[in-house]
Amino acid sequence: MDLRQYLKKLVELSALSKVKAPVDSNLELAALCRREFKKPNGGSALFFSSVDDGAIPVVANLFGSYQRLGLLLHSNSLSHFSDKLSHYFKQQKGSARERLQLPGKFSAGAQTTLQLVEGFDLTRLPVIRSWPAEGGRYLTLALTLTQNPQTGTMNLGLYRAQIISAHSLAVNFAPGSGAAEHLAVARESDKSLPISLILGSDPILFWLAAAPLPKGCNEFAFCRALLNLDINLTQCISQPLQVPTDAEIVIEGEIRPDEVVVEGPFGNHTGQYVTRRDCPLMQVTAVRHRPQPILPVTVVGPPPSENVYLAKANEALIREMFKIDYPQVTDLWMPQETFFHNVAILAIKPQTAAQVKELVYALWQESPFSNSRLLVLLDEDIAISSPTQSWWRTINRLKSERVYQDNGRTAIDATGVDPSTLVVEDQQTQELLLQRQNEYDLT
Repeated sequence: MDLRQYLKKLVELSALSKVKAPVDSNLELAALCRREFKKPNGGSALFFSSVDDGAIPVVANLFGSYQRLGLLLHSNSLSHFSDKLSHYFKQQKGSARERLQLPGKFSAGAQTTLQLVEGFDLTRLPVIRSWPAEGGRYLTLALTLTQNPQTGTMNLGLYRAQIISAHSLAVNFAPGSGAAEHLAVARESDKSLPISLILGSDPILFWLAAAPLPKGCNEFAFCRALLNLDINLTQCISQPLQVPTDAEIVIEGEIRPDEVVVEGPFGNHTGQYVTRRDCPLMQVTAVRHRPQPILPVTVVGPPPSENVYLAKANEALIREMFKIDYPQVTDLWMPQETFFHNVAILAIKPQTAAQVKELVYALWQESPFSNSRLLVLLDEDIAISSPTQSWWRTINRLKSERVYQDNGRTAIDATGVDPSTLVVEDQQTQELLLQRQNEYDLT
């Protein structure tokens, strides 16, 4: 399912609104998107047919509802997708990491309609500027493809990319990311790192690029194993990389060892502008696109935003991984406002204080929560997705000896409540009230 097929299905579901009026990519388009995804159930996906009076339409709010998220995940619903994840992990053996190490051999001979753009100029693309103090225009849904120069292991990431000039971009992949590791390997050999930005293709790639998959997991191979779905690839024309044949736009280039640039300010999910002074600079070597290409975008900023829906798919993946590696964790919930920082509320089986501490440091050592700013651990009697219950229990159990901190990360052990001390109604009185409910005349 490429982007166009996805949009066609959205039309069939009455989940796509078309904006025919001329719209400016500078602030206006993003403001319209923010108003749309604040509507009940995330509003609709938006198709802007006339942006900057140009020929390239823009699509936005592609996954800003549970209905659209399910479609993106090739599933009837998020629950259906969770079932697929559960089935996949049950068929494999070993740790969660081992179950996600899959053969990544793909041929790159498939036919493609991608056409070379002669005399390309990135500044002519209808790239959005979302907030008034931003330092430029940003590609916000560019899938970033790199390979480890030594091992050939590929990585697909989702990073913001600022247009710097007609032929260069600042690609903000953070330290510790797959692309950053590949760049570090290239720099050790004083070589440039080949890189491709992919705009459009099967929307499942938006999630795979952002998913908390372990290092070395080939996103294309996982897609094939999980959903029985092959991503057909074609060879880049100027770089030794393979990209999806059905991409709307492919920007090929390289990052030279010592070339960095000031990136930003950018209005991000914290609600504040951020600037990076050592952002990798991508020099573009070729641009290709399909006939009459479509540019996908997402609007980043303080919640609510559509990006939080991808986090629910991440949550489903982590839940299945924890069933294998951390069976003492019986459930987890990631508040939407804080998922960018991997904040999680965990329900765990009865453990001693020492066991809880051991679990916390194990999660910080090597798990999807290794960089989590906050973990809260609760007994199973608490409805962890209820902020009222989880916050109430956490505050009442808060003591200095139950708070663990390490390298900017915090964990709170709010477990260990003796069930016999809980204030609850007795069963006999509950039954009495049920029997006499008509007598009270309180309905």
